Amino acid sequence: MYTIVEFCNANMQKGTHDVYAQLDGNPGIDVVDYECTNNCGLCSKSYFVLVDGEIVAAKNSEQLLEKTYKRIDKNNQALDE
Repeated sequence: MYTIVEFCNANMQKGTHDVYAQLDGNPGIDVVDYECTNNCGLCSKSYFVLVDGEIVAAKNSEQLLEKTYKRIDKNNQALDE
């Protein structure tokens, strides 16, 4: 099963584009960007993505990438059980 990671275009302009590029290179992850994900309050305060519909947020892009991979691993483990 593929993991879907969704990005807000406005948040990508703030600095999550590197995370997008790194995840997009992973064949097991579908990366999608939207003009807006209607998370404006969160978008104005931090970096974030949606991993299979669940919000993952961080203070910088490095933490966001790490937290995103952790969430993906957690979701995959739950599917294996």
